[in-house]
Amino acid sequence: MIDIDEVLQLLQSPESKNLICRNLEFRPQNLAMFIAALSNMPDEYGYIVIGASKSTDKYSINGVSAGFKIDEPIKRALGLLSEQPIIDFGRLAIGGKNIYAIKVKKIASAIFFKSSQSIESQPDLFIRDLYLACIKLQARKLYVNATEDERNDFIADLLETNGYRLKDQTRRGSSAVGKSSGEVDIFIEKNGMPFTIIEALNLDSLNTNYLNTHLDKIYSYDTVGNMFNVCLSYVKVKNFGSFWDKYCAHVKKHEYPVMLISSDMNADKDYSYSDIRFMTTTHNRSGKTTCLYHICVKIQET
Repeated sequence: MIDIDEVLQLLQSPESKNLICRNLEFRPQNLAMFIAALSNMPDEYGYIVIGASKSTDKYSINGVSAGFKIDEPIKRALGLLSEQPIIDFGRLAIGGKNIYAIKVKKIASAIFFKSSQSIESQPDLFIRDLYLACIKLQARKLYVNATEDERNDFIADLLETNGYRLKDQTRRGSSAVGKSSGEVDIFIEKNGMPFTIIEALNLDSLNTNYLNTHLDKIYSYDTVGNMFNVCLSYVKVKNFGSFWDKYCAHVKKHEYPVMLISSDMNADKDYSYSDIRFMTTTHNRSGKTTCLYHICVKIQET
C-alpha cells in the first residue's frame, strides 16, 4: 500500500535523495533505470513519483490522466532488470490532481539494468584491448616508477597500434574548478566522432579526495555523453586485494555528477587475473544509460 503522507513528506523534504520525480515518464527503459537506482540506494526504500516535479526546496504537482494504466509499462520495465525488486505502486490524488507513485524496496542482491547486446559489444571489444595493454604495462620494469603521463603514453601507443584514433591530453570540457578547459588524459575517436575518455591516475593508497576529483572530471570532459568512459588507476600498494575491496566500496557510494543506477563488481568475471581488476557503474545521463569502467592495475614493487 502506498502511503500518501509518506510521499508528501518526501516531496517536502529538501534532502530526499530516495525520491525521483518526473512530470511524465512511462517509458519502460527509463522506469527500469529509476527502479534499479532506488533499489541500490542505502535507504530501505524509495519512491518514483510521476506527475510531479521537485527542486531542492519546493515541489509542484502537474498531474497525469487518471485513465492511464501504468501496469504494463512497469511489467515491461521489470523485465529489463537482472533481479525482481520488491515494489508497490498506485494512483494518488494530491491537490485535486492525479499522480502515480512507485515504491521500491531495497533487496539484498544488487540489481542491474540489462542493456542490449548491441550496446555492450563496442565497450567489451575496447576494454579487452585496453586490458591487454595493461598486462603489457605491468610486465615492463621501465614503468614501475614511471609518472602517470609516461604510463599513459605507453597505453595510448598500444591502443593506436590496434587501430584506435587517440588525441592525447586534449583541451576539452571544463576543469575541476570550472574555470577553463581541462586536459583529457586519453581521448579516443571512432569514425571521426567521440568514442570514449580514459581518465588515469597514480595511486599508492585509497586517496578518496584525489580519486573523487578524477571521477568527477570524467563527466566535465565528456561533453556529449559517451556510451562509456574509463577511470584507469595505476596502483602501487602491498595488499592489492584489500585495496580493491575498499575501492569498490567507495565508488559504489560516490555521488557522481550523473545519477548512479547500479554497480557490478563481477564485470571482470571473464578475466582470471588477480592483479588487474575492473568493475562498472551504470548511470542515467539525460535519460540514457552510460557506463563507467573502473580499472585498477597493480604496479609491482621494485
